[in-house]
Amino acid sequence: MDLPTGAPIGVGGVAFEAVRVPASAGDRLVMCTDGPVRVRGEDIGVGLATRRASAAHPAASTDDACDTIARTLATRGGREDDAALLMARLEGLGPDAAAEWRLGGGPARVRRARAVVRERLRAWDPGRLVDPAELLVSELVTTAVRRARRPVVPRLVRGDTLLCEADDDHGPPTLPDAGPEAASGRGLLVVGTLAREWGTSRTATGKTVRAELAPPARPARR
Repeated sequence: MDLPTGAPIGVGGVAFEAVRVPASAGDRLVMCTDGPVRVRGEDIGVGLATRRASAAHPAASTDDACDTIARTLATRGGREDDAALLMARLEGLGPDAAAEWRLGGGPARVRRARAVVRERLRAWDPGRLVDPAELLVSELVTTAVRRARRPVVPRLVRGDTLLCEADDDHGPPTLPDAGPEAASGRGLLVVGTLAREWGTSRTATGKTVRAELAPPARPARR
């Protein structure tokens, strides 16, 4: 992939240039440090081609491909660095799998977010995730409304799980120690309780807070 040069991932307070790369269902995204591809006395291009061939084998699962690369690293000497490897298979989403709304100003934004999320989820899968997703998005948008200085854009992405997102400011997320008498400050605690996983990622204008909901298991038929 042709990517722009930027600061190392994890550096705070640095704006990154966003790049869109077309991908098809079944494509694999592989990211690594230079440890898996750099071997003493060997051109880095050779190591990169070898690892890419292992990762791209069509018959190998992502777990098997990572194991193959790990075994190769363990049997070859001359490495001078530690190795970090991340591999993901892109399954692809249908045209109706995502929805987003650009909310206007004013205190009604949170109420509007709850309404549009409830309406969309009832169309997607009535009754299974409507209540927890409505509450989760409400907390994400409330936090964003209090801190962001631009329109809030909540998003839903439906796959094997439901991904809920909302844009926020540059500040890192904080989990305040809200006491029993506090009137606010529990938003991210609610998000962490409801979501299977949650986290943040930086954007050019701030950050995005995302949370993942897993649908409850359907009752078994007798």
